Amino acid sequence: MPEFQDIYDIHRNLTGRTVQRGKPRKADEFILVIHLLLFDQQGRFLVQKRVKHKASWPDMWDISLGGIAQSGDDSRSAVTREAEEELGLHLDFTDTEPIFSFRNYNIWDDYWIAQIDSEHLELKLQPEEVAEAKWVTKPEWEELLHTHQVIPYIFQWTLFELYEKHFPGTRIFPFGYPEQIRGAVFDMDGLLLDTERVCSEAWDKTAEQFGFADIQKAKMACIGLNRAGTLEFFEKNYPDFDYQNFLSTAREFTKQALAVHVPVKEGAKEILEYLKSRQIRLAVASSTREETVRKQLEKAGLLQYFDQIIAGDMVQNGKPDPEIFSKACEALALPPESCITFEDSVNGIRSAYRAKTYPIHIPDIQPENQETIALSWKKFSSLTEAKKFLENL
Repeated sequence: MPEFQDIYDIHRNLTGRTVQRGKPRKADEFILVIHLLLFDQQGRFLVQKRVKHKASWPDMWDISLGGIAQSGDDSRSAVTREAEEELGLHLDFTDTEPIFSFRNYNIWDDYWIAQIDSEHLELKLQPEEVAEAKWVTKPEWEELLHTHQVIPYIFQWTLFELYEKHFPGTRIFPFGYPEQIRGAVFDMDGLLLDTERVCSEAWDKTAEQFGFADIQKAKMACIGLNRAGTLEFFEKNYPDFDYQNFLSTAREFTKQALAVHVPVKEGAKEILEYLKSRQIRLAVASSTREETVRKQLEKAGLLQYFDQIIAGDMVQNGKPDPEIFSKACEALALPPESCITFEDSVNGIRSAYRAKTYPIHIPDIQPENQETIALSWKKFSSLTEAKKFLENL
């Protein structure tokens, strides 16, 4: 029985006309084609090899799935149907959209991306279409590209980056995976201790007192900076403002609040206990002064977990410079490639990445952005979630 496809115009509007599959179309007549990039939770990509007798691209490796939308299909229903028919997978694309689309000759091409659990998964392949299917890592995919065994796509070299962007919690880091995790370095404020909020409230109170209108911009810019970095920011952006007195007043408000109570972040004690039980050496790399770091960690009941402390007054260059994380790894007597790092701020992630550690981002006041997604090895909503990941690693 012949298949028919809906005809779209150049603006991707349905024309109400159809065409039989394989029949010629006019220059201004377009059909819809869907593709699926399918990854598993280990970050591997599903590829399939076309049979040798295929009319086009015989015996070549292809991306996970592709197909032509039938008449009555939209892009979502087409990719759902093709995944079931070609691979035997029941996938739900209800809350997602194609990651990109483009117009190609007489075709509108939609590309979807999905992640599934491949353990115990049995794919149902079409033997008349597919000779072989397998999961490949990024290096294995690039080897297929280098040896010209893959149908050429314009995005083929950035395929894994597309995956990393859409699934940052399981992304493949540019440095790969650590062969063995031997050390862990933690920021303190906003990561182990919920002190960034205390500091933020102190800054708001001080800004009202000083009539400083740009407080939100200043707070976001200074998160993760040490005292010298904060002063440099104010000198550059507000040279006529009495920032010395402002910062001194804000610190006093913060000090008074923390003298009453030092709030600990969810999962902080649990992840430290877990890492200690696995003989992982632990350090703190905080932009705060050493005396304050020790006092606050001791008051929070966390100081005893750490082998080393590197504080803001112990380095020449504060975050985002890598010095503080590099010194922390040196203090632990470990190469940075064997250390994971935990950070909540943009400047902290920059510093940890440049030190060649494996940064784990736990956003606090500053939300994630394109840069933190690209520079982080992993990203989780809490230390509790990070601990669960490490337990299964």
